[in-house]
Amino acid sequence: MLTTIISFVVVISFLIFVHEFGHFIVAKKTGVLVEEFAVGMGPKLIGKQKGETLYSIRLFPLGGYCKMMGEFPVDENEDEIEDIQRYRQAYQNERCLFQKSVFKRIAVIFTGPLMNFLLAVVLFSLIFSVFGVPVSGSSSTVIGTVLPDKPAKEAGLQVQDRIVAVNNKQVNNWEELAALINKNPNEEIIVTVKRNGELKSFKVVPELNSERDVGLIGIMPQLIREKAGIFKSIKLGVQQTLAVTIGIISGIWRMITGQMASEVAGPVKIAQLVGDAAQVSILKVLNLMAILSVNLGILNLLPFPALDGGRLAFLGIEVIRGKAIDPEKEGFVHFIGLVLLLILMAVIVYKDIVDIF
Repeated sequence: MLTTIISFVVVISFLIFVHEFGHFIVAKKTGVLVEEFAVGMGPKLIGKQKGETLYSIRLFPLGGYCKMMGEFPVDENEDEIEDIQRYRQAYQNERCLFQKSVFKRIAVIFTGPLMNFLLAVVLFSLIFSVFGVPVSGSSSTVIGTVLPDKPAKEAGLQVQDRIVAVNNKQVNNWEELAALINKNPNEEIIVTVKRNGELKSFKVVPELNSERDVGLIGIMPQLIREKAGIFKSIKLGVQQTLAVTIGIISGIWRMITGQMASEVAGPVKIAQLVGDAAQVSILKVLNLMAILSVNLGILNLLPFPALDGGRLAFLGIEVIRGKAIDPEKEGFVHFIGLVLLLILMAVIVYKDIVDIF
């Protein structure tokens, strides 16, 4: 549990930090006054004022934000006097976000999701250069991957276990191992492994795979990898990011059109996935982080109010009609969108908890 919590917090915080840093760096470059760059949400734990920007760490580590002057309408009847004076000064110096050209505002908003795609490229490139490119599966009986929520995981089998026998019948390669497991769907088998020089036996009931009519326990062999040079790694990183992006978009479209069941993972499920990856290897964590980064980039580009995509949609309308939409009306639409997102998040979290427990 501790490993799951720590790894989840680190992964999600880093992904959001990179996203918000994209907004931050372009806002600074275009002359927008950035009031605060925060890691985390909720009450401030520590903060340091550097120039015009407050850099802070907040109590709840899941989240973060880049607060830009003029991002939302200012109510001079309700805001603090100091905030109003700060706003007026920024307005006089044309430092408010809404005072910038529409294309500069598009750049500020779009760079957040863009950074998530670039992070995925970096992570995949790092994987290919440091850990190598998978070229084939090993024929040995050493477990390379244990899938979560599968019989092997529930029975206690672990990565790096060398399976030596199934039902007391010796196995010498993965093909023999798979054959013995496949022919025993829904029947208890005894899997004997060598772990740290000791023999251990586990009772496992293979699940029936109806498509292939075989039993499966949720294990995969080790992959044989070949390290790639830096330039080849970057090329493969870009290709992998594009492949994952296309796969996710295709999945979303199939869910929208009813071609596949709607399956959305919330924070609880993601935490479980990150925790499972952390227990396997740093390679699994990096790979999952890259995939989550692409997911975060795509999610934020959806044209829904309160998301970056929703704000980009309003900016696109502004480009077409030649003038901005009333900031108060746009702010109200984003507020409604935020409320709907919070409700949706609550439903997803509830579903995750029910599915797990």
